[in-house]
Amino acid sequence: MVSILYSVGDILVPSKYESKLKSYFSKAGHTNAPYKLFGSVFFLSIFLAIGVFFKVISPLLQGSPILMIIILPSLSVLFIFASAMVMWMYYEIKQFRRTVQIEKVLPDFLSEVSVNLRAGMTFDKSLWNAVEPEYTVLAKEIEIVAKKVMTGEDTETALKEFSEKYNSPLLKESIDLIVVGLKSGGEISDLIDRVVENVKQASYLRKELIANVMSYVIFITMISIVIAPTLYALSFNLMVIIQDLGSKITSSAAGGGVAGLTSFGEVVIQREDFISFSKWCIVVIAITSSLIIADLREGNIKGSIKYVFVFIGVALVVYQVMFFVFSGIFGGMVS
Repeated sequence: MVSILYSVGDILVPSKYESKLKSYFSKAGHTNAPYKLFGSVFFLSIFLAIGVFFKVISPLLQGSPILMIIILPSLSVLFIFASAMVMWMYYEIKQFRRTVQIEKVLPDFLSEVSVNLRAGMTFDKSLWNAVEPEYTVLAKEIEIVAKKVMTGEDTETALKEFSEKYNSPLLKESIDLIVVGLKSGGEISDLIDRVVENVKQASYLRKELIANVMSYVIFITMISIVIAPTLYALSFNLMVIIQDLGSKITSSAAGGGVAGLTSFGEVVIQREDFISFSKWCIVVIAITSSLIIADLREGNIKGSIKYVFVFIGVALVVYQVMFFVFSGIFGGMVS
């Protein structure tokens, strides 16, 4: 079964894109593209599309064969596309997290390299001996650089390939400076010390920036998880009160023969529809707010995944709580 999934995944990817896929997934820590995952997602999407078609859509078509022939393949393609987008988002977030981990330990790693250089080691040996298990992603990447150098590749070239692998201006600029220092033959340890200072300064400025925007983060958070759910819960109860009062006024007007008020109490918005609408709005507000906050705090919306589900969950809980609170407060006004 595993071989079948791998074969199907391999068939789905055109040969001219295999090298690009390999390079893309290497940024997420994979040596090769996950063809088995491609095959699994493909079959799962097809099965889900068939299930949804026969359970939901088919009864609505009333046995029309032409529509069935058109809709089923289209639905399958839609599910495959949606699954591919989910996979893409997952690996984009994974690559972002790996980049953040590298930038976090980069100053300590370069400091170790500088110490080794001052101890009399060559640059290559200083680089390999500075690798520690706590450097996680960076340690693995330096091991890859070491293997390339051992197989005959130039050290500067291997380092450049490593820096260009990740979307990190901080990493690229640091490696570029080191490579220039190696080529010029100067005192590389002093250069690395200056690079470490610049990296630490950039990290400090980023923390300062996050601290300066914290008031905006708090404001957006309060709106998305407290204020918006509370206002929607309040709006529902006010709608119920207005509809009830309108019905009473209409009944009195009709009984007294007063014209012009017979449609005041007419229910235009169903209560169930308003509840569904308000929940969807709360979810959209929570997702949008989490994206904004991730951009403010992380510098990239790819870091929003850890905020999205928390924001949605808390906002919906607050909505339900305030819904019952306002229903209890205004319940006596409605008879």
